[in-house]
Amino acid sequence: MRTTGMLRRVGYAVPYLPWLAMLVWLAGDSWHLNEDAFISFRYARNLLEGHGLVFNPGERVEGYTNFLWTLELAGIWGLFGIRPEHAAPWLSVFYTIATIAALLWWAARLPGLRRRGLAGWMALGLVCSSGTFAVWTSAGGLETRQFTFFVVAAVVGLSLHRNRRRGLLAASLSLALAELTRPEGLLIAGCCIGWFMAQRAVDAGRLRWEWRELACLIGPFAIVVIAHFLFRYGYYGEWLPNTYYAKFVRPWWDAGVRYYAAAGLETGLYLLLPLATAGLWARWRVARDGSYGLTLLVIALHAVHIMRVGGDSFEWRPLDFYWPLLALPAAEGIVYLGSQGALALRWASARGTQIRLSRLEGRGIGVGALALFAPALFYASALQVALHIEGNKPGGASPYITLPEDRGAGWLWVAPGMRALNAARNDLLLGLEGHKIAESHLSHRVGANKRMADWRTYEHASRGAIPGDALMAESAMGILPYFVPDLKFIDIHGLADKTVARNPVTRPNSARSMAHDRFPPSGYLEERGVNFEIFPPAASENAALERGLYAVPIDSGWWMPFSSPYHQWVTARFGDRGLRLRYDKIAQVIRVGTRVGSADWDVYMYENTLVYRKESCAVAADDIYRTPWFFAHLIPVDESDLPPPRRQHGFDNRDFNFRSNGLVIGEGCAAIRSLPDYDIAEIRTGQYTADGEIWSVGFTVGPELR
Repeated sequence: MRTTGMLRRVGYAVPYLPWLAMLVWLAGDSWHLNEDAFISFRYARNLLEGHGLVFNPGERVEGYTNFLWTLELAGIWGLFGIRPEHAAPWLSVFYTIATIAALLWWAARLPGLRRRGLAGWMALGLVCSSGTFAVWTSAGGLETRQFTFFVVAAVVGLSLHRNRRRGLLAASLSLALAELTRPEGLLIAGCCIGWFMAQRAVDAGRLRWEWRELACLIGPFAIVVIAHFLFRYGYYGEWLPNTYYAKFVRPWWDAGVRYYAAAGLETGLYLLLPLATAGLWARWRVARDGSYGLTLLVIALHAVHIMRVGGDSFEWRPLDFYWPLLALPAAEGIVYLGSQGALALRWASARGTQIRLSRLEGRGIGVGALALFAPALFYASALQVALHIEGNKPGGASPYITLPEDRGAGWLWVAPGMRALNAARNDLLLGLEGHKIAESHLSHRVGANKRMADWRTYEHASRGAIPGDALMAESAMGILPYFVPDLKFIDIHGLADKTVARNPVTRPNSARSMAHDRFPPSGYLEERGVNFEIFPPAASENAALERGLYAVPIDSGWWMPFSSPYHQWVTARFGDRGLRLRYDKIAQVIRVGTRVGSADWDVYMYENTLVYRKESCAVAADDIYRTPWFFAHLIPVDESDLPPPRRQHGFDNRDFNFRSNGLVIGEGCAAIRSLPDYDIAEIRTGQYTADGEIWSVGFTVGPELR
């Protein structure tokens, strides 16, 4: 008997396996780590090393938005020795499993659910076939799926157990943990508490509530959240995370509406929301149960919030909890609509038509539901599946993936309207191009993988290789700071810097970039003493000096290239550590090279090296986004030597800034730029700012200069 019962339960699970296999396939193709995840990883490291929950030791700035996630990663690292870049994706997988379990529990326990097994099977299919849900299964190392689980747990708990105090306590704790995971948890909690009070008022027929019930729902949440806010204010001196000030400039409704419209077309929200509304209607008619109304309320108010801020940098990341919350209401809506079709057929049979339904009457609802589910599933998931397949082909990763008909996915265009759907989605995303909104996880994966390959070698170097007073300004504040833990950083965009985060932004929304709008005030970097820029390690001295003005040997035969405009500071800190420098090369080019131009700077060339010299200058470490940049446009003898992206322009572009390639020499200064190995016919070089060109010179590169 026991064996028979076990076999029966296994048999019940078999229909769900294809959906789970599909999720595993999509999630495997989408597996990635994200640059931003490493910000929390650095906070976790500093906490374990005794510096506190800080980005730079001694600077208390809350540059993360995932308090609980950061503490979890630090705890796993400290207790089990599993580093965050390894623990975070698998922790997200754990929360994915928990989210699916909560969804199936909801389907199994929801009172009065018609065709329970079929509805649960369809709900799981809608979730597991979602490309977005698959993308955030590893979550890129971010807290996304953890937040999703706590939101789903709270909604399911209120839906099933709102008449039990234990259920209310569990929902309250879930909401508290959601708020500790992401700030939007406050909004979700407000929706849940408001919905509960409204549902209770409808049940009782009056505006009166049982205070013990409200205490169970509100009390634990309030205690945890108030404690979190008091900690934040006491530790960081702010009531809100610093990231709020860095990212939110002003409302950006036009971008937010485009973001949601594109998401709706790509992910099938335009189908799931009406189906979920039908499910709400059916449940209210049968049991006066408005639990699906909570789902729609949470999604509606959250959507307004996200549209107000303009969307998100990542493709549909804030919407991650929508799919498990919508899946069961949509499935019940499909069952309800299928039952209406079955009733219509029975009525037609009763009117004496030739239709014979005697064998299908008991199965009419299921047949009708499946007839609706198949196209709904296809249109909700097929475009994303095709995007996954095409995007994972060589060269397929880009911020905005399109699906030209001559590039595959021919099966997709057979479906009516799919061409128009894809074209509308692409047009909406192209309107966001240049604003760093809704960028594909594929482009983030490519960038993060390259940066990890560039920087992770430093993780194995002995600590203390970088002096304590070295300070670098950086815009990508994740991977590099994590793998170079001894170096202090100023975040160019303000996530981990209070001054930059509050610097006003005057650019209109049409010229903004999501989460990249803030820049340091004029002179701030010089005031803080920015004096260092590190580059990826090199395997030889020569290779290191091609990357930076200086190089010192580090462990395992590697060299650390770096630049600094302060030569005396460099020699004082690194002079006894085998320091090598390009200063000698600068002097050699000036001494034996040819002066090929003179404008604001004298320009010399020798052996494929350009040197720019100025007798008196004061660029030093001034704000790098206001200090003029050097440009060097190189026209080759043979155009085939150009990198493929440059061939359409006819020249190579070797721009650089003084902070990376310049030196202060007495009262004057010099900058150096190595040129490529191929033969160059002409060079045009000079300086520019965002306002345009300052000066330029052009010259022909004859045999005497090569």
